[in-house]
Amino acid sequence: MAKHSPKPPKPETKKARAIRKREEQQALYIYIGLGAVALIILLLLALGLYQEFYAKPASPVAIVGSTPIRTDAYQKRVRLERYNLKRNKEALESQKTLLDPQKEEDKYYIQLIDTQLQLLQSRLENVGLLVLEEMIEEELIRQKAAEEGVTVSAEEVQLYIERLFGYERNPPTPTPTPVTATLTITETPTPSPSPMSEEDFQKLYQSFLAILNKEAGISEQEYRDMVAVSLLREKLRQVLADKVPTTAEQVHVRHILLDSEEEAKKVLEELRQGADFAELARKYSKDEETKENGGDLGWLPKGEMEPAFDAAAFSLKVGEISDVIRTSRGYHIIKVEGHEMDRELDPEYLAKRRASALDDWLRQVKYSDKVKRLWKPEMVPPEKSS
Repeated sequence: MAKHSPKPPKPETKKARAIRKREEQQALYIYIGLGAVALIILLLLALGLYQEFYAKPASPVAIVGSTPIRTDAYQKRVRLERYNLKRNKEALESQKTLLDPQKEEDKYYIQLIDTQLQLLQSRLENVGLLVLEEMIEEELIRQKAAEEGVTVSAEEVQLYIERLFGYERNPPTPTPTPVTATLTITETPTPSPSPMSEEDFQKLYQSFLAILNKEAGISEQEYRDMVAVSLLREKLRQVLADKVPTTAEQVHVRHILLDSEEEAKKVLEELRQGADFAELARKYSKDEETKENGGDLGWLPKGEMEPAFDAAAFSLKVGEISDVIRTSRGYHIIKVEGHEMDRELDPEYLAKRRASALDDWLRQVKYSDKVKRLWKPEMVPPEKSS
């Protein structure tokens, strides 16, 4: 049987060719469109990943000078503070269960514990803002320490950590107490605790670092940086204390304190008619601390009293009496007994100024143009689910 030869294809008509080309073009547009959509999806995913894993962690919660405080570093510190506060709460609550509210001697301690628990709860509720301010202070301290040439070495950090954990590299040799012949021993002496070995310290330290990393994601270097800034703070405290001037412009002031403006005006009228200031202070003043010595406040440097009082005291000439001055304490009449431009500060006052020098500086600079806060509530990390 003869084989049939395949029929030759029919020639493509112009209409069929136009339809085919149009279908091919439409398919090409579809592929291009799908590719563009896929590319947009990839870009959006990449942008989301960038925002989540780079932009958000790197964005600052605050800028101190030109140094940003990164969100990821801030969130670690919030987690750490939250963990510490919760542990402290648990410890106090555990102590409270050991006390009997029916016993009179336990009531005071229960009240004390309750007060501490309220403070811890308040810190927990405001932990985000509290940590923000702490980290701003730390960065200010780093920058001020650099300006003052104050440094902390790695060795100082290491020694501090060792002592914090109870490890002494070179413990002092105990000196035996001399026993006299007449001493009668009635009890077995309690043995001194064995000093911590380096191996014990390392075990304890590594366990501590593991908890830091697990609970807050804080590395050993980050912990050491926290210790370093704590040591910088104490060194800077001394540097700023030493810079407090020992002399200042001061006035020697007496005052009469009264409850109402009407009373003050009556007393002022008596003074203008020639009455003795000290006698009227003893008679009328509501300031129990100074009335018996004629209202004598002693020598005062600028800034020691409220602004209205301060301004009047330093504007009066020696021997002059002020008009009635209102402050938060009441109504004052002031008399200036002396005024010196460069008088030695009272030792007790100077000691107080030196002790507060760092805190005074921090209060001033924290709310200056040097600090820019960018914090938002959503930057606070969520609590771990139990």
